[in-house]
Amino acid sequence: MSEKILNQILVEIKEIKTDISTLKTDVSNLKEDVSTLKVEQQKTTTHMAKMDERLSNLESKQNSIHKQTGKLLEYHSETISHFETLATKEDLEYFDKKISEHEREIFKIKNA
Repeated sequence: MSEKILNQILVEIKEIKTDISTLKTDVSNLKEDVSTLKVEQQKTTTHMAKMDERLSNLESKQNSIHKQTGKLLEYHSETISHFETLATKEDLEYFDKKISEHEREIFKIKNA
């Protein structure tokens, strides 16, 4: 009986060794996967840093555009207000007629 038990123990030990070998292989594969994930995570971190920098640049440019647009709007408003104070075509026609009338009257007065 003791030989039978020893054989059974030997079979069990061989199975355990096989299981341990399989576990070692699995652990090795997991280590490789973790290493690959770390590399990918580093790449992602680098990419995110570049994106943050680009976003900061875009925000800076957007602020510049906003300021310039404000200045242009102010200039446009000033220009429009100056146009509003200028004489219109109708005003110029009126002045032309009035000046002509006054010139005629002055001519009549001088020649009378």
